[in-house]
Amino acid sequence: EYLRTVGEELSYLETREDQLLTLRDYGEQLPAISAELKTAENMVKGCASATYVIVALDETGAIRLTTDSESFISKGYLYILTQALDGLTPQQVVEAIKPDVNTFAEMAGVRLSMIMSRANVFERIYHFISQRAIELMEQG
Repeated sequence: EYLRTVGEELSYLETREDQLLTLRDYGEQLPAISAELKTAENMVKGCASATYVIVALDETGAIRLTTDSESFISKGYLYILTQALDGLTPQQVVEAIKPDVNTFAEMAGVRLSMIMSRANVFERIYHFISQRAIELMEQG
């Protein structure tokens, strides 16, 4: 439901500039992570700016995300995905939520970036989180 609400909000904005400003506002709500967590292992490959995602399980088996980026666009997407995915099980992240992620991407026009190298940043971040969730499921 969260992804649908935010996707609708972004789709109603009149200009791409308004979308980018809204993404910046979301990103500003994301706390910075410590330098020790900014490792190559935690870096999302293919993003124009350094973007970091740490996926861990809590004691209940729920995913806990710690994220940060040098780019305000990426930070906005990180905030949205953290709000949507944090607290789900790895299986939910990989399977159940995927249609909602795709719907969000369509509604928000995230594939229509003004900068081609950033066109897939949202999808790259989600894919990175999904891959980590799969690894956690395989570890038991």
